[in-house]
Amino acid sequence: MLHYLEPRTDVPARDDWSTGLILEDLRWGARTLGGVALVTGAAAVACLFLPMTPGNAGAMALLFLVTLTCGVAPLMYRSETKAQRRGLLDQPWRRVPATVAEKRDDMIDDRLLLDGLVLKGWFHDLNDMVLERQEVFVCGPDASGKAVIRVAGFAKMENAKVDTGDHPAQKRVERPVGRPLDDPAVAKAHKGMRWGVRSWLWSAVPAGIGALLVLLSLFPFAPTGLIIGGLVLVMGLLGIPSSIEISRWYRDAVVAVESSAQWTPVPITLFPWQPNQHVAGLAEMPGGLALVQFVIPDLHVVANIADTGVMWIAGTHGDVIAVGVPRVRVLTFAAVQPDRDTPKEAPIPWIQRLRTPDFSGLPR
Repeated sequence: MLHYLEPRTDVPARDDWSTGLILEDLRWGARTLGGVALVTGAAAVACLFLPMTPGNAGAMALLFLVTLTCGVAPLMYRSETKAQRRGLLDQPWRRVPATVAEKRDDMIDDRLLLDGLVLKGWFHDLNDMVLERQEVFVCGPDASGKAVIRVAGFAKMENAKVDTGDHPAQKRVERPVGRPLDDPAVAKAHKGMRWGVRSWLWSAVPAGIGALLVLLSLFPFAPTGLIIGGLVLVMGLLGIPSSIEISRWYRDAVVAVESSAQWTPVPITLFPWQPNQHVAGLAEMPGGLALVQFVIPDLHVVANIADTGVMWIAGTHGDVIAVGVPRVRVLTFAAVQPDRDTPKEAPIPWIQRLRTPDFSGLPR
């Protein structure tokens, strides 16, 4: 059986390092994006008291759009941390035999069949791993029938509640670990990675919108639209060099996955995480010891590496490797430097800091 990230079962769930990492990631997103939503929301409301020139109207529309988009993060945090507020994480995770119930056409959510218990919820990508390993990690249920589950390999929690009725179990099918793209979960992650090739749009589109807003604010003159448009334009232009480089990395990673005939597990030791620095480590690559730096670290991948000491490579192309976890819908990439054993001291570009959460909870 493959080794995956698993929560500790000998301490309260809140004291398990990987559970803490999940909660910290949710807090980071809520704080960062929630703060942006507050600022842009206040600015958008202020625009209501200004003359409705094209420039001011455009600035207000842009600010409201950013507010609505970023405001989703605090709402998600509220929903995804229900277990913590209910006290479910005060108890240890329990490893429980489980399988997946057959899903009828009239069922919109999923059912897991535990040892004498049925839990329903939105389990999405977790079902395949439950079916494969025939187990889950559970806290609860409480007196209200609410519970929270985790599955090996995933750095996420899902809320669940007790259900009743008889549900037939899905049949488990043996699936050997073969070519990465033959795995349905990895194939889905690969589609997302292909979108990463267009990462340059994340800077080019805001730059274009900012330039358009500046032009709209010139005639008639609208200081608010000019300021907002200028800020968006400058931030977009500053991010273009980094986003173009990220697009190149994604493109190489896509080629690596598509040309890979098998997963390659390699031992790796992560360096202690430092703020505004790449997540990095030393890996025993097939060609020898090499420095590996995760440019856009994925929580699932990094947590699995930290827990198991193994990095799963889904392909190599030049100085870029595609990294994932078998049977988990996740793929990311890393830069490999065979001639180095310590990371560069230069901090990562500011645009990448905005999307790198706190990994200080990783075990050392």
